[in-house]
Amino acid sequence: MFKIIFNGLAILFAAVSMWQIFSLKSKIKEDQALIRGNLEERDKLVQQKDAVNKEHAQRYSRERVKNKQLEDEKFDASLEESNQKKAKDESVSVIEDLENSISENEKSIESLKLQLIKEKKEYDELVEAHETTVASLPAMEARKDDLLNGTRNLEDEIQLLKSSLENYESVTNRLKEHYDQTTASLFNDKTSRNWLEAGEHIRLSSMEVDLNNGLIGLPVGQEDGVLKDKLFAIRSQGQEICKVKITHSDLNHAVASIIPLLGKPAKLLELSEFQLYHL
Repeated sequence: MFKIIFNGLAILFAAVSMWQIFSLKSKIKEDQALIRGNLEERDKLVQQKDAVNKEHAQRYSRERVKNKQLEDEKFDASLEESNQKKAKDESVSVIEDLENSISENEKSIESLKLQLIKEKKEYDELVEAHETTVASLPAMEARKDDLLNGTRNLEDEIQLLKSSLENYESVTNRLKEHYDQTTASLFNDKTSRNWLEAGEHIRLSSMEVDLNNGLIGLPVGQEDGVLKDKLFAIRSQGQEICKVKITHSDLNHAVASIIPLLGKPAKLLELSEFQLYHL
């Protein structure tokens, strides 16, 4: 009995083991099928990725070629624009030079026209003067004859004077002596004159100033050419201080009145040396 039960259990255990083995084998097959499906799916995805990468690479290559072409076209366009601008600037410069040349030529033409008009006028004047000279030749000939006749008459009168002036030499000597005396007197008068010409000056180192009354006392007078009613300018170091009018003049001193509203008379008090210019 026990043996029968043991055999039954063994058969049951064997059956269960076979079922487990069969189930495990089925599970392995299912897993293998699933793995194969995943691998196939992976291969498809890899193929799709490769296809996409290939298409992207081709598209990138085309875009890169297109971009390079656009860059080349842009560079060519920029170069062409630069060349056109340079050509335009050169053309503008040439046009300006031509316009300046045309303007200078027009000015030269106008100047030549004016010169031609002036020379034509001078030519007409010369022709007119020549015609006048030619027309006056007979009168000049007559005048020449009159002058010759007058010269002959003068020569005759000179001969008469020579014959009548027997004491001419003595008269000439007396006139020469009188001329020498007159010249000497004028020279002495000039070298000993006691007046000042306009623009001449006297250098002084002293004076008396009364600004309240506008008067100046000067250590020069009539002997120095400082005469009454004469106008003088007081200058120092090349600058004019004021103008004065002589109101009183003796031999060696004079009094001058400061002309108001001219110069800076107050500076007279600061002067140690000045010039008195005759105006």
